[in-house]
Amino acid sequence: MDTIPLLTPAPKLEKRWACIAGADQTLLAAQLSSYFNEAATYFAVLEFPAAALPSEAVPQKDDIGQMLMRRAATFINNCLAQFQPDTIILLGLPPAAQSCLQGILPPQKLITVETEAELLALSFLTTTEPMKCKPGQAINGLVAAKLAKRPLEFSEDAPDFPARQLTGKKGLILLESNAGVDEVAIVNYAASIDADIVVAPPVERFELLPLARQLQDWADDRSGPALRDVRKKVTDRIKDIDFRRYEFATFFTSGLPYGLILKNAIPFTHVMNGPYCGMFLANAIAEEAYPAPIGSALLFSLDEFSSDETLDVAERLEQNNFVVTPLIGPDATNENLTNYGSHLPYDLLHICSHGGETDGYFVKRDFNDRDGKPHTLEYFEVVSFAPGGGYEPDKIKVEQKIIFAKLDGVPWTQRPLSTFPRYVGDDMMQSLRNDNSRVKRTPVDVPIALSCHIKCYRSFHQGMFDHLAAYASPIIFNNSCSSSHELASSFLATGARCYIATLWAVGDSTAQEAALAFYDSLLGGGRVLPAFSATLRSVDNNQYKDIYILWGLHFTSLARPATKSDQQIIAGLATGYDIWIRKFAAAKDEEVRRNSFPIVKFLTSELKRRIPPERIRQFFAGKPEIERSSEIEPELNELVITTEMGTPQGISD
Repeated sequence: MDTIPLLTPAPKLEKRWACIAGADQTLLAAQLSSYFNEAATYFAVLEFPAAALPSEAVPQKDDIGQMLMRRAATFINNCLAQFQPDTIILLGLPPAAQSCLQGILPPQKLITVETEAELLALSFLTTTEPMKCKPGQAINGLVAAKLAKRPLEFSEDAPDFPARQLTGKKGLILLESNAGVDEVAIVNYAASIDADIVVAPPVERFELLPLARQLQDWADDRSGPALRDVRKKVTDRIKDIDFRRYEFATFFTSGLPYGLILKNAIPFTHVMNGPYCGMFLANAIAEEAYPAPIGSALLFSLDEFSSDETLDVAERLEQNNFVVTPLIGPDATNENLTNYGSHLPYDLLHICSHGGETDGYFVKRDFNDRDGKPHTLEYFEVVSFAPGGGYEPDKIKVEQKIIFAKLDGVPWTQRPLSTFPRYVGDDMMQSLRNDNSRVKRTPVDVPIALSCHIKCYRSFHQGMFDHLAAYASPIIFNNSCSSSHELASSFLATGARCYIATLWAVGDSTAQEAALAFYDSLLGGGRVLPAFSATLRSVDNNQYKDIYILWGLHFTSLARPATKSDQQIIAGLATGYDIWIRKFAAAKDEEVRRNSFPIVKFLTSELKRRIPPERIRQFFAGKPEIERSSEIEPELNELVITTEMGTPQGISD
């Protein structure tokens, strides 16, 4: 068992109130949050992403905004379902978002707040003297208000607040702040674990485009210039902080590897900033507060390395009562990783494969928006294939990831869509879904920035999931080369509560020893951060020192099943089957049926494989027939786990 002392435990969740805020409602979200100051208690603020809202004009069929909006509502609902708050405040949400959420959340739990006056009329607010704060300093002001346990009030003549509040706590939280709603959630989290906090300047996503290549170049020769820019970005944000004073630190970042630059001097974790950060925090805390272990592990391996830890990991997990589902060698296909990764309930996913950026195509295409105005779009395209994963058995499912480069000659990093009506983006996306057979593609034989892959048997996977582990929140160890970067963002955004990965290409024997050190500690002590520290200590080859990075929270744990049983697995598969067979039966849109059918087929096959033959007929008796069509009305008496068709695979901005 690892000897690292127990760090600050997970906070409780505030169950009386929760908040869903519009993406532009930082001030209201901060003001509301300033009233929640119960010790060791986290007030959940979930952002409804602006990207999920439909265009202001009449949408076309299959409007991308509508699909993203339903997806965001589904994730929010499933997050809230874990801790069942009594009242949910819809804070400054546009009508489309309100309507979507009101159709899925229990109406008796909802309160709509549009203005500061409506917020101040809420019954629970105190009469404590407010702390004045400039509107442009909402995040810094919220930090100060939390420390003083006073509510916020915004005023232009308020004093400035410092970006650092270092008072000698056990833990440190650093957030790269762009004054978004997600940072309100981060400040709430820092206060709930009583941590010191540093509000640092933001790092734009495009600034980290070359990061994967810079890390590999640095790893090859350890030259200073390769990481000079990255090192400066980190050191500029941590000046004069003595990390040795702290037991742990967590960095909320757009992708900077703080742990590497700081040589993991103390236990460090990282969390991806972004609109889903509030949901990530709530999910991770709920997993600790209301653990519901499945007792299931999924292992994925090509079985082609000279040193492969997969069988040893499987043995350790089975000895600790986990039911292990192995996808090894010819079973390690793109289709299986998608199906099992998405729809099998599991607590843990271990991946042993090749990874990193990959090649693809450059595409330049023209389209007209709904006003008839012509546009030229330039992008890179990465394509992967899933034989057997499609609607028809003789067809191959094609997964396409698009990485935008320019629109009308303006680099994508300059956000060219912001200069047009919102529907232009919807029309652009619609054009990408239309017939692509006449589009000219130029092969690109060098790694493409923001691409990623997990090598599979006869194909590869791009880490694109709509959800993971049947909407559970698993721990993932991707022990592949360069498996952080885009894959971390993808796995965390779709439900992982913890993701361990590599920053550059890792050697076979180092990867094997690191993984076994991780699982020996994790299964002995049950806590991820000490196990991650054991992983780092196991690396004695200087070429790979500090190669691993932990995306998650410091208190994350894995419960060891008391007995080995597949009951929770079967129950989860059965629930998924009921949802998807009803969706398929009720669907009038052929695309929904086409997307649902492979999922129903997989769940049917997996249930038949796991349920004894004498129970199969009984299980499927009375289930909806494929031909039946009926509308399914949601139950609104409580928050329930639901599923929803997601956005077309792989659209990246």
